[in-house]
Amino acid sequence: MSRTIEYRPALDGLRAWAVIAVVLFHAGATSGLPGVAPGGFLGVSVFFTLSGYLVTTLLVRRSSSPAGLDLADFWSRRLKRLAPVSIVVVGTVVLLSSALWPGMQWQEAAAALFGWSNWNVIAGGEDNLLRTIVGPLGPFWSLAVEEQFYVVLSTAVVISWRTARPIRTLSILVALGWVSSLLVQLLVSGPAYRLEFGTDSRGSELLAGCGLALLLHVRPTLPVRHARRLRVAGPIAAILLVGLAMTTDYDPPWLLHGGYAAISLVNAVLIASLLVAGPLTRFLATRPTVMIGRLSYSWYVVHWPTILCLTPARTGLDGWPLLVLKVLASLIIAVGLHVAVEQPLRSIRVAPRTTFIAWITATLAVLALALVLL
Repeated sequence: MSRTIEYRPALDGLRAWAVIAVVLFHAGATSGLPGVAPGGFLGVSVFFTLSGYLVTTLLVRRSSSPAGLDLADFWSRRLKRLAPVSIVVVGTVVLLSSALWPGMQWQEAAAALFGWSNWNVIAGGEDNLLRTIVGPLGPFWSLAVEEQFYVVLSTAVVISWRTARPIRTLSILVALGWVSSLLVQLLVSGPAYRLEFGTDSRGSELLAGCGLALLLHVRPTLPVRHARRLRVAGPIAAILLVGLAMTTDYDPPWLLHGGYAAISLVNAVLIASLLVAGPLTRFLATRPTVMIGRLSYSWYVVHWPTILCLTPARTGLDGWPLLVLKVLASLIIAVGLHVAVEQPLRSIRVAPRTTFIAWITATLAVLALALVLL
């Protein structure tokens, strides 16, 4: 069995539209145009489910191969994929903090570097909410959720492969996790930000992708056998998500209390539909869309501090001209990061130990910078 995942251009296209939704949401909200994509934050939900699907597929295939799962190699690849851009952005934000974000604290940089930004926001409480989540490193909360999830998922895979029926064990754990996340959404009381940023409350979106990966591992011909249904269900799911992105107010009660779990299933259907040929798959696999999808991580990480820098006072613009400037400026910077940082470092072939040492060294250097400047 292959240890790698067959490349699907349409999935990169899906990433593109997810990040565009998020960028338009933030750019519109800060340009006096909150109605442009009021529910664009749902692009993060799509990222979650897609990430759950891809990472689970990778872990299961490697675990099922004769060589087995090499956790050191898995984490080395994750670090090379995610850490360089994040470290560069956090370091740059720290260096510019005195001029642009004088209220920033070193804990925010530490949380972004070590993957606990979401819990740092929750622990900060309502009094510090504007500083932590609206600060330049605010969007790192979703990266933290994913990083924490990778730890839990890889642990679950290792445990499952010590049992007699590993796929069955892992499937049970994933199903229990999804139900538990739904129960957290339905039963946990408290401020809205607790449910919005909690790893447990948002885990259903990642776990839906895990469930899809496990289903297709057991029944790999399922998409082909149900291709006609998926060609219909996929566009319906896409239209529903686009409609929500265009009309949903920020985190309404229904979304926080079970809505995210429901949307996770819509995301899973959409992803499954892109595994078969069809009009939607071809649309999302167009070259420009795929190119944006490939740099979506860099764009997501850098777009918010860029948007915060481009204020009406600094640019002399407002409304649509300011929104266009924010979108284009953040995209141009993202292209630079993708070409100069993300891609070169991701493709370097070094031993996992070297990767870990380089990550620790760079992370501690930026943390020391934050301790001195913030």
